[in-house]
Parts: sequence; C-alpha cells; structure tokens
Amino acid sequence: MQTFSLVKYLEPQDQFIILSLLQCFGLIFKDTFSYLRCTATQGALVVNVNAALGKLIGPITGVLLKVYGCRRIALVPASLLTLGMVLTSFCRSFAFFVVAYGLISSMGMQMSESTQRLALNFYFKKKRSVAMGFAVTAAGFGPILVPQLIRVLMRVYSTQEVALIYGGICTHVFVAASLLQPVTWHMKEERNNPEEGLLLDEKSQECEKKRETLCGTILTNIAKIFDLDLLKDPVFDNILVGLALATFAEINFTLLMPFILHDFGLKTGEIATFLSILGVSDMLFRFVGPYIGNYFTKPSRLMYVYALAILTVVRFTLLISKNYYVLLVIAFAWGIAKGVRKVYMWLVIPDHVSADKLASAGGIETLANGICILVGGPIMGALRDATGSYVVCIVVMNCVTLVTILMWSAEAVIVKCRGRNKTKVKE
Repeated sequence: MQTFSLVKYLEPQDQFIILSLLQCFGLIFKDTFSYLRCTATQGALVVNVNAALGKLIGPITGVLLKVYGCRRIALVPASLLTLGMVLTSFCRSFAFFVVAYGLISSMGMQMSESTQRLALNFYFKKKRSVAMGFAVTAAGFGPILVPQLIRVLMRVYSTQEVALIYGGICTHVFVAASLLQPVTWHMKEERNNPEEGLLLDEKSQECEKKRETLCGTILTNIAKIFDLDLLKDPVFDNILVGLALATFAEINFTLLMPFILHDFGLKTGEIATFLSILGVSDMLFRFVGPYIGNYFTKPSRLMYVYALAILTVVRFTLLISKNYYVLLVIAFAWGIAKGVRKVYMWLVIPDHVSADKLASAGGIETLANGICILVGGPIMGALRDATGSYVVCIVVMNCVTLVTILMWSAEAVIVKCRGRNKTKVKE
C-alpha cells in the first residue's frame, strides 16, 4: 500500500532522533551535570520537565491536528526540536537546561510524536498493529546506533560540540515532516471502488464541517472542540489513568537509567554497550510483538499489561545484581518488554475510541501523562537525594506500574461479573 511507504519514512526518521535523544541525554550531559554541581533532584527535574511540558499542550495539539492536518503541524515540532537542541548545547546553568531542553525541545518532541501517532492510526485499520510494529521497529535502530555514535563523538569532541552535532541531526525531522502527505493523495487507484469513494467524500465533508465548527465556536464550545465528553466514559478514564502511571514509570526509568548505571560504577563505554543491547532486543520485539498478539488473538491492552508485568520483574532484578554481565542480560530482557510495550501503547486508546475523536483522545492522554510526569518526576530526584541511591526510586516506579496492572485487572473482573449478571437476568 502506498500510504505505508510514507509512514515508513516518517516514523523511523522522527523516532530515530527523538527516542535516541531521550535515552542519550544523560549519556551526553552526565559529566556536565556533575561539573555544574547539579543535585539528583535538579537532574531529575530537567528530564521530567522535558518529558512532561510538551505533553501538557496535548489537547491543543489534538485540535490543531484536526483543523490543519498532520503534514503542516509536523513542521512546527521540527523547528522547535532543532532550536531546542541547538540551545541546549550552549547550556551552562540549571535554569538554561530547563528552558532549552525542558521547554523548547519538549514541545517539539511531543508534538512530533502526537503527529506521527495520529497519522499512522488514520492510515491503517485492519493491520494497524502490524503497521505499528514495522514503524517502531525501524525507529528502534536509533537507541542501538546512537549510543555508540555518542560514545565515539565524546572521545573527539566536547560535550557542547556533541550536543550541537545532534542539533544538526535534528534538522532531518523537516524531511520526515515533508514526507507525511495526506493519504488521499495516494488513493487514486482505489477510487474505482464506489463504497470507498463514497467514504472519502463523506470524510471530506465531515472534515469541512469540523473545521467550520471549530473556527466558529472555539470560544463558546470548548468541551465540544476538545471532545471532553470522552471523560464521561469510565473505561476511558481507567485507560487514561493507567497509561499515565505506566508512562511516568517507564519514562523516568529510561531517562534516569544512565544516571543509575553511573551510580553503579559503570563507565561511559559500558553504559553505551548496555543501552545498545537494550536497543537491539527492543527493536527485535517491536517487530515480533504484533505477530505474537495476532497469533494468540490477544487485545492490545492485554498485551500491554503483559509487557508491564515483565518490566516490573526486570526492574526488581536490577536491584539484586550489579555484576556487569548480569546487567547486560537484564538489558536484553528489558528490551523485550519495551519492544512489546512500545507497539501496543499506541494502540490501546485507538482500539477503544472512534476515529473522529482519536486526535482529541490522544491529546487528553498526553496531557494526563504530562501532569503525572511533572508531579512525580521531581519526587524521584528528591528520593535519590534523601536516600543516596536509586534503589528506592526503582521500587516506587515498580509500585506505580503495579497500580496500572491492578486497575485494569479490576476493570476486567467488574466487566466480566456484570456480563454474567446480565446473562442471568435474561435467562
């Protein structure tokens, strides 16, 4: 299908850069943070502000995507991401890091992710999980290759120069944005099907009506614009809270991992090897994950829960061993869970929400994620400062993940019991 080729080019380029930047920020700037005498709380605040602030504008991003489409909006985060990373290379204070990396880069990263996510879910319906698997698998090359690239660059260039080089790499997001063409541009061959042609016409009319509604009632009908009626659905609310908690735990664990390994006494080269092994297994199971789910005919949310359970076990295992070779095995196991989680985390809400409300649902989700990360992130840093190690932080993040598993399990039990009661009443 022609549309897949466009998504195939967009996803790897954007996510190759964004995911690698998230993972390698600590690898690039850990010495700078030590030189500036930043506390663990300040370091955690920088990475969590980056992870959270961009998500706080999620509902606004959702509205912009509905009105202007994915391609035009994708150019905005490309500009913000490039500008933010270039400015980050010149950071010499905690406050500057918060503004350049925590604010500007964050908006670029999160808006870009929201755009890609919406585009791929719009382009595919029947084989959405497989398409998502291909896209995130290709993107997975970033966390494998970039840590080794950073490792080599750090031997030749200063921290500032390495960050500036990465800012130049971020300009490739402009190319990715230009490739995100509307799907209707590539569906001429399929117009011979009258039903599909009718559907396209209906969608075009619906889009026009939505644009008129949004432009005419943006100040008087906020609830309708942002589709806040989604919050009336208790299942959606449960999904929303569960995803926010799990995302908070995983992002913090990922962002703090270089600092945790540094705390364990690992050198830069050993940390880079750990991250690359993690990236290899992550990429492998991004590709395999959808086929496993399809083979066992398991829904996206259940596959996501399985991944969370494995992540929890892996994090607890990290606490009981600091042997380098055991840590490499843990990295591989962690990558397995991350790969499966990455595929299905973007499918949980699309499987529950109708297509016309998908952009708004994604925006609400990113807002919830942002609030959770912004509130909980500094707590992780404070715990590190208070205890002198990351052990308590890992335990807390695991407990947060377990809350998601318990919430969704409780919902499944309630729904099953209600179904039985309805069956008995009918009989």
